[in-house]
Amino acid sequence: MAAPGRLNRRRFTIVLLVVTSVSLLTLDFRGFGPLESARSAVLGVLAPVGDFFGGIVSPIGNVFSGITDYDDLEARNRELQQRIDELEGQMASGQTAQAELDQLKASLGLTFANDLERVTARVTSLSISNYDDTIEIDKGSDAGIREDMAVVTGAGLVGQVTEVSGNRSVVKLVSQRGERFGVRFADRPYIGVAEGRGDGQVISAEFPFEGEIATDDVLFTMGGVSTYPPDIPVGKVTAINEEPGSLRKTLDVELFADLNDLEFVQVVLWTPEPG
Repeated sequence: MAAPGRLNRRRFTIVLLVVTSVSLLTLDFRGFGPLESARSAVLGVLAPVGDFFGGIVSPIGNVFSGITDYDDLEARNRELQQRIDELEGQMASGQTAQAELDQLKASLGLTFANDLERVTARVTSLSISNYDDTIEIDKGSDAGIREDMAVVTGAGLVGQVTEVSGNRSVVKLVSQRGERFGVRFADRPYIGVAEGRGDGQVISAEFPFEGEIATDDVLFTMGGVSTYPPDIPVGKVTAINEEPGSLRKTLDVELFADLNDLEFVQVVLWTPEPG
């Protein structure tokens, strides 16, 4: 029979080991760095204690293993999330590139002014306000661009070059308030004057009162001594305003070219005839 003093010392040792194990578990959950070696040492000491204490030691080992597996899983999840972020970024870049390509194709696929030489340019800045509707492009006199040349997209008229340097030009948009130019219909002899009103996609046009005009009628540039080359699509009539006693009709015209979404444009290398 074991002496009482020896038995008490053994119990004390076991209790001390269990308390130490619980303390190490607490430190591990808090991310204590040097725990790995201490954990192995404690498990090695506790292992021979016996079947009775195996029920205590085994869960401790499982908890340590579970914590390690959880850390590995977190690291793997971080790697996967990083890869997902990279792929999403590539997709966004691809979509941007596709949108630019679509606009470039649209600007190249003109169905008008095909007998005139053109220069394709990228829009580098856009300024639209109540008094100044302009864009800046990355081509200039080095590419043959001169002041007063027309600027278009595949959809229609955009504006006119007003400033030129070697590799840069400023373009006044047709929407700018007070910008006036001659327009006509494709199948009727009426001549009118279009005017920007600083209202984004809508400009005004005036025609003789007796003219037969309907909504959705399409307007084109007049050419000749006008500001722009002939036969460039401008926009379609969306409203007709007839004031009693007036000799003219005022039209609301929605522009075909989207002035708020310009990525590429083409400069038509044509200047107005002397007036």
